[in-house]
Amino acid sequence: MDAQRIDTIVETHDLPTYRRQQLLHAFFTENCATFDDVTTLSKSLRTSIDLPAMTVRKRRLLVSNEGNAFKALVELDDGKLIETVLLEPKPGLWSCCISSQVGCLMKCSFCATGRLGFTRHLTSEEITDQVLFWRQYIRAEGLEANLRNVVYMGMGEPFHNKDAVFASLRELTNPETFNIGARSISVSTSGLVPAIEEFTDQFPQINLAVSLHAATDELRQHLMPVNKPYPLEKLRAAMDYYVDNTNRKLFIEYIMLDGENDQPAHAEKLVQYIRGMARPHLAHVNLIVYNPTDAGHRESPRAIARAFMAILKDNGLSATIRKNLGRDINGACGQLALKGQV
Repeated sequence: MDAQRIDTIVETHDLPTYRRQQLLHAFFTENCATFDDVTTLSKSLRTSIDLPAMTVRKRRLLVSNEGNAFKALVELDDGKLIETVLLEPKPGLWSCCISSQVGCLMKCSFCATGRLGFTRHLTSEEITDQVLFWRQYIRAEGLEANLRNVVYMGMGEPFHNKDAVFASLRELTNPETFNIGARSISVSTSGLVPAIEEFTDQFPQINLAVSLHAATDELRQHLMPVNKPYPLEKLRAAMDYYVDNTNRKLFIEYIMLDGENDQPAHAEKLVQYIRGMARPHLAHVNLIVYNPTDAGHRESPRAIARAFMAILKDNGLSATIRKNLGRDINGACGQLALKGQV
C-alpha cells in the first residue's frame, strides 16, 4: 500500500477526494491491514475494491527468546520470499530492518544472503510494505512499541536496486503516508560509488552506512568482490563526498572475523584509512561481531573486539560494538537466508 495505489483506487472507482483522505488515514495512521478493516467505507465499496491492500503476506514469524527481535518470512505476489526483521536495540526504541531484493548479487563471503544468489529487485511498494507489515503486526499484537527507525540492511544491496529504493525513500518520508523523518532512516551499501553520490544529492538528511570490513584492497576484495570495481580510494572519495555535502555523520560497518580482520594491525590500517578522509571526525565505526552462518568464518571473541575498539578510540576515532539481536532466530546482521522456509 502506498500513495500511488490509493490514487489508483480513487481514480478507478471515481471516488470523491474525502475518500482518499479516509484511505490514507486508515492505512497509515490506523494501520489497517485489509480493506475490510476500513470501516469508514461502506461495505459495498469495500467489497468492490478488488486490489489487494498489501504486496507482502506473512508465511512465518519467529520471536527471539529475549523478545526483542522478530523475524518474518513474507511472500510476494509472484510467490518469491524475503525476510524482514523488527528489533528493539534499546528499551522503547524499535527499528525495522527491510529488504530491497530477493537474494543479492554482491557475494560478500560472510553474508548468508549472498549465498542465495540474485533473483530480482523489489518494487518500491514491496519495500515500503515491509514497514507497514510491522506497523500492522504491532497493532494486532498489542505490543507496546513505537516503530521509530527504518534501516535498509535486510536482504539485497539497496543501491543495486537504486531506482526502487530511492522511490521508497520518498514514500517513507511522504507526509501523507508514512511520514517518517529522514534522520530516522538509514541505508547501508557495500560500496557502489556512483550511487552513493546520487544518494547524497537526493537524500542529504538520510543516514548512510558503508560496509567496509577491511582497510586494505587485498583483504577487502577477498571478503567483498565489490571492491574490485570500487576499491578503497574510490570508496573513500565517495564517503568524503557524502560528508562534505551533508555535514553529517557517516557510519562505517566493520564485521569482526576471527583471525581474518580483527588483529591490532588491522585496526591500525583502519585508523590510517579513516584518518585519510577529509573529515574523519564525522566517521563512526560500528563493530559487528560476526553472526554465524554457513560461510565458514568464525566470530571474533568479545575481548578481541574490545581491544580492536580501544585502538580506534585511542587514536581519536568514534567507535562502538553493535549489540547483536535475533541470533537465535537467524535474524541478526548477515543471517537472512530463508532458512526453514515453509
